[in-house]
Amino acid sequence: MLRCIRLAACALFLFPLGAAAFEAVDVLTPSTNGRYPAYPAEGLPLRNYWVQLGAMYDDNLLRRPSGDNADTVVRLGAGARGEYPVIGRQRFYYEARADGYKYNQFEDIDNISWGALGEWRYEVGNDLSGVIGASVRQFQAALTEIQRDQRDEITEKRVVGTAGYRVGPHLRLRGGVEYLSFDRPALAQNNIDNLIGLLGADWVTDLGNTIGVEAHEARGEAPVNQLVDPLGVFVNNDYRQRDIAVAATWVSSPFVRFAGRYGHTERTYTVLPGRDYSGPTWLAALDFLPGNKTILSLETSRHITSLIEVGASHAVVTGWSFGPSWAASAKLNFIARLFQQKLDYEGDPAAALGVTPVRSETLKGVRVGTYWEYNRQIHWQFAVDHGTRSSNFEDRDFKYNALMGNVRYVFW
Repeated sequence: MLRCIRLAACALFLFPLGAAAFEAVDVLTPSTNGRYPAYPAEGLPLRNYWVQLGAMYDDNLLRRPSGDNADTVVRLGAGARGEYPVIGRQRFYYEARADGYKYNQFEDIDNISWGALGEWRYEVGNDLSGVIGASVRQFQAALTEIQRDQRDEITEKRVVGTAGYRVGPHLRLRGGVEYLSFDRPALAQNNIDNLIGLLGADWVTDLGNTIGVEAHEARGEAPVNQLVDPLGVFVNNDYRQRDIAVAATWVSSPFVRFAGRYGHTERTYTVLPGRDYSGPTWLAALDFLPGNKTILSLETSRHITSLIEVGASHAVVTGWSFGPSWAASAKLNFIARLFQQKLDYEGDPAAALGVTPVRSETLKGVRVGTYWEYNRQIHWQFAVDHGTRSSNFEDRDFKYNALMGNVRYVFW
């Protein structure tokens, strides 16, 4: 249940809304995902495989303020996931998927996006457990940022190791380290390498509620310095970021569920410190359940992110969403969301040098979707997505309407 709440918030706010095609259907989940009390979560099999076919019509695919930017996209994909017991409590988990995108008008964007993940999920005795894993994925740069029909692929690589230790019945200690890199051949100066460390401690009640503290430290490097025109100045984007936060979950109530964190973030650059950030950050998801089949959800977030589409200099992202979810049956559910997301590109070196103002953009919209599990093998997803963006930079405003559907066949 806690994982479902966290994923709801992450799906909405850790990446810019409207950044990926088919996003509005990809975040939909079945009624038996564990969120609805009327329909307990169904355990996944040790291994399963699937194929899918989707289609989308978007009346402003390139996210431009004017012009004929409508297009129809067809997606064909396949994926697999599985878990293998190895020795004793040791398990190996994997995921893999590939999706081919075919555009009717903007054929230059045709691409194959793919990803793979492998994790060693270990347990030592009754108290120590964790994950050692790696993943890689390749995807098209967000059209909300590049606003052109150009093939622009990004490769993300990730290596992670975590450990959690239970000290008695209530206290848990946790830690981890993660390496994350982004490679964008079309604009090498935007490449990012991050090294992130985490330490935390949580108090867990008998009912499963938690409260704790956590500290993150991240160091980022941009291998190629960024050229700031028209001054012709090369600016290094290496940075150091520290986060200290309080994290809590409340899952024992039949009417209210909550997961979130609130803290303070400091980000400093080795060159041009005028773009440093120091301030509050948070991520929270609150579910109110007036009935066993109905959920009212409120999500909110404020965080610092390095967007590969705009360089290693950061953006401050603040957003919220609100709306109902209703499971009409164990096979069919509906979801609606109002959302808003504001991005302030405070880390832009051009703004820090006074060449340009700080770019500020706000995306607002509404989404309606449904997930229909026709039977155990065939799953349908449909969504309507409408949004607008306002910006203080010329030619960055837009509005769009998108209609999409997807069918997935699952081999159990």
